[in-house]
Amino acid sequence: MQQISAKKPDLVEFRLDEVSNANLLERITEKKSFPTIATDKSNRASTPQLLEQAAEAGFEYVDIDLSAAGVESRIKHLRPHKAKVIISFHDHSKTPPTDQLRKVLEAEKKAGADICKIVTTALEARDNLTILDFVASESTNARLVAFAMGRGGTPSRILSPFFGAEFTFASLTEESKTAEGQLSIDNLRSAWQLLGIQ
Repeated sequence: MQQISAKKPDLVEFRLDEVSNANLLERITEKKSFPTIATDKSNRASTPQLLEQAAEAGFEYVDIDLSAAGVESRIKHLRPHKAKVIISFHDHSKTPPTDQLRKVLEAEKKAGADICKIVTTALEARDNLTILDFVASESTNARLVAFAMGRGGTPSRILSPFFGAEFTFASLTEESKTAEGQLSIDNLRSAWQLLGIQ
């Protein structure tokens, strides 16, 4: 927690895939000095309860996959705890055309998302333009996080907040990256400074 705080992040996501002790969630919220997102991509039977416990413990955001079973019911159980709900969609094979991205966005909004997260995979450089143009056009209609994964998608990670995305993701260190194309928080900030946009 001290290492994270030293980087002065705007927001921190905690992956709870291997967490089983809810006391850890309270320890995080007691020590944190930044807003937090709880997510669990393990699809364990205990995942809904764990995310609800995270909201109850004081996490400001909970991330639920659009394809998760009973997503609308999960959101209903989270509402009393006042955590904002991020509904996320990941395409690990490609960047779909804009009309398909809009359908995903509408599905997330219909499900009750406070923030809609759409992450694609860049197979070529122009995929960055597709996702950034999508962010620019749709961020006026929804709170949106969108970028492309993969080494080729790094430009979209860097630029999406300046096209209207709520935020982007970076790792704490070079060694702790969770996806190809992800930058460390130091390298992300350096890129912004080089581009003159921070």
